[in-house]
Amino acid sequence: MRKLCIYLLLFTPFYVEAQIKYPDTKKLDTKDNYHGTVVADPYRWLEDDNSAETKEWVKTQNALTNQYLSAIPYRAEIKKRFEELWDFQKYTAPYK
Repeated sequence: MRKLCIYLLLFTPFYVEAQIKYPDTKKLDTKDNYHGTVVADPYRWLEDDNSAETKEWVKTQNALTNQYLSAIPYRAEIKKRFEELWDFQKYTAPYK
């Protein structure tokens, strides 16, 4: 199992990058001038998490992520192993 986790961490990103087609993300020509230094901020529109546009973008990104994660054949195996590792008796600090 340890070898599997190492393999996933090292090689999956390269394999995944070639197959996933991310949706286009809008870029705006937003710039700030900080004491003479111009800093571009093309994704500022995403900072408004209450806007309909941002909510739609998040929904699209989540759909893509869930589609990828649901296709992992060994996902249940990894989940089971994590549950085995994390399922132990826990103690808190004493209190009066």
